[in-house]
Amino acid sequence: MLKGKLVIRGIMAGIFLFLASNVTVQAESTPERIGGKDRFEVAVNISQKGWPAGTTAETVILTNYLAFADALAATPYAYQKNSPILLTHPSSLTLATKNELMRLKPKEVILAGGSGSLNPSLITEIKQLGIERVSRIDGKNRYEVAKNISLLMNPTGTAVVANGLNFPDALAIAPYAARSGIPILLTGKDALPAETQNALQAGQFQKTIVSGGEGSVSKEVYSKLPGPERIGGKDRYEVASNIFRKYFAKPSKAYIANGLTFADALTSSVLAAKENVPILLTRPSSLPDTTQNVLIDKMMTNVLIIGGTASVNNNIVYLPGKWEITSPGGNSLEGYTSATSVAPGQSLSFYVKSSKAYHVEFYRMGYYNGRGGLLTGTKTGLAAKAQVNSPDSITLNAKWNVSFTHKIPGDWKSGAYLAKLVNTDKQASYIPFVVRDSSPNADFMAVMSHNTYQAYNNWGGKSLYGYNSSNKTPAIKLSFNRPYKSGNGAGEFFAYEYNLIRWLEKNGYNVTYVTDHDIHNGILANSNVKTILIPGHDEYWSKHMRDNIENSPDVNLALFNANIGYWQVRYEDGGRTMVGYKALASQDPYNKIDPAQVTTTFRSPPVNRPEQDLFGSMYRGIPEKTMPMVVTNPSHWIYTGTGLKLGDQIPGVVGGEVDATTLTSNVEIISRSPVTLYGQKKSADVIWFNNPDGRKVFSVGTFYWNWFLDPYGHTDRASYNKNIEIMTKNALNKLLAS
Repeated sequence: MLKGKLVIRGIMAGIFLFLASNVTVQAESTPERIGGKDRFEVAVNISQKGWPAGTTAETVILTNYLAFADALAATPYAYQKNSPILLTHPSSLTLATKNELMRLKPKEVILAGGSGSLNPSLITEIKQLGIERVSRIDGKNRYEVAKNISLLMNPTGTAVVANGLNFPDALAIAPYAARSGIPILLTGKDALPAETQNALQAGQFQKTIVSGGEGSVSKEVYSKLPGPERIGGKDRYEVASNIFRKYFAKPSKAYIANGLTFADALTSSVLAAKENVPILLTRPSSLPDTTQNVLIDKMMTNVLIIGGTASVNNNIVYLPGKWEITSPGGNSLEGYTSATSVAPGQSLSFYVKSSKAYHVEFYRMGYYNGRGGLLTGTKTGLAAKAQVNSPDSITLNAKWNVSFTHKIPGDWKSGAYLAKLVNTDKQASYIPFVVRDSSPNADFMAVMSHNTYQAYNNWGGKSLYGYNSSNKTPAIKLSFNRPYKSGNGAGEFFAYEYNLIRWLEKNGYNVTYVTDHDIHNGILANSNVKTILIPGHDEYWSKHMRDNIENSPDVNLALFNANIGYWQVRYEDGGRTMVGYKALASQDPYNKIDPAQVTTTFRSPPVNRPEQDLFGSMYRGIPEKTMPMVVTNPSHWIYTGTGLKLGDQIPGVVGGEVDATTLTSNVEIISRSPVTLYGQKKSADVIWFNNPDGRKVFSVGTFYWNWFLDPYGHTDRASYNKNIEIMTKNALNKLLAS
């Protein structure tokens, strides 16, 4: 009879876990954009964003829409004057530019460029708009214009030198130069113009920053500059990325502009300087790898695109910071780690199979003002990697090679983490792991149930269940050296654990995180925690897990799921293989070696350690259908503040799998809800257990409790319930006080 129930239970539990693990998310939003039908309108829209109604721009700088060198050199001076840069035709204003001048009502307009670039007729046209002061920064060529602009600026001892004929390498330096009060001087590739030499001497510059590689500014020119420092790169995109990396530590956003046409980048430079953000460059329809990688490396979650969609297409920019997966990578992008948990300062190896180049984003999962996860780090530049496709026939060990190793930063907080693998097609998969404290010191210790993840994981064709194993024959041994097939690689994390974690962190509880392996390895011995939390379906425990918890009677327990610690398993290969004979326990060689470690249910011979002895209740079965939680003992302190009365019901809470108690002493029944198990009328219990060893235990006895605290991913089956929340808070407060 037991074997028959195990088959039914395996099928049903798999269905419940599968349903619970699928999370539907919305597509990613389009980044903010300042566009326009042409470069004149883009410049106007930039002006309106930087100098909106109610703000003052006493000066406006006007440049020829094709005179990129003048606009570049004018940027630092425009920032000094708090002036937008607008564009014009050589002899007449466009309607958009004219209307913007009328809106701004500046006291002065400065023409940056000689009369060959900006015709004197413009002065008359501008004055007709009621702007009396119109001046010009003149010069016989672009080099002299740049020199004359530099003479108007407050000296800093530093100048930027850029190619005056080939602008791309210089585009991204302008915001930094402007913000720093550094003038931009121009040069030829192989010859330093006399005008620039004069400017360097007149400004008494001790340092020059050369923007661009030797293809823009040669070694010969470089050698003639005072205190030169080069910011180079193999192309304009890499130069811009390198400028970002060097001069912008943690900007709030990045601007992205077309790197093939220059007007949008140049007119946005003053606004970028005002916001202290970098400008990155792109092709119209594809983001260069160097640009994409710096966005990821710098963990940029916000960009502003400069220009219309013809200049920078929609959907070419991928931003990190969104942990949810909209396009699963499937079996073409998957991986696993060398350990289930790691402490700060230690290294964790990742084994990844990817058919395309990819990067990694690391997220600590929690509430985070509803975002649900915090981006804590990234890793880029990872090439496509094939792995062997011949898992071990017994353990399903994937036997892959290490793809990369990541040292956990010292400031990473203990928590449940997801490594999000993202390939160049923006397909993604997860790898879960826990960052643990070396010596945990917290009110609560949450145990992540990676044993259960592995038991249900049928990657390679086998799990510990027949229903999802090849030939309906389960494995006896399973390796942790393989990806999780469910949850986009996250295993069962999203089934139940994530919901409680979100709620705990939203409400500010002091929680440290570990895995089953950590409990097995004795982390409680060097921990200072008041209560162990079981957020998920932690069904598979080792003997050492049970021993170590029982040997810590000063640590209370809170079970937020059902069927906890039901099956006993063993570890082999240093903890990387989990052994579970289960229904074949009579064949377990430990019957002769060490009967106490036979991998059967804890309640069965020869183990004979019923879960109820520790928890106060234990697993009873799978209800035929989801049922309400029924209030049985409304005078119990846990109901304080709810207003619930005898017989009141909270629909949908009881289901999946359920626990109940048969104890008659030391147990307080909070709720006893009717269920049908295998055709028989039974009950599911929420209990408080005063264990004779001194610890207190709160047990919800159902799969679905957490969904009513935070229904993320399960809104089709649950919704937030204030009474469940009040009961949970009352229980946790009591556990802390006990």
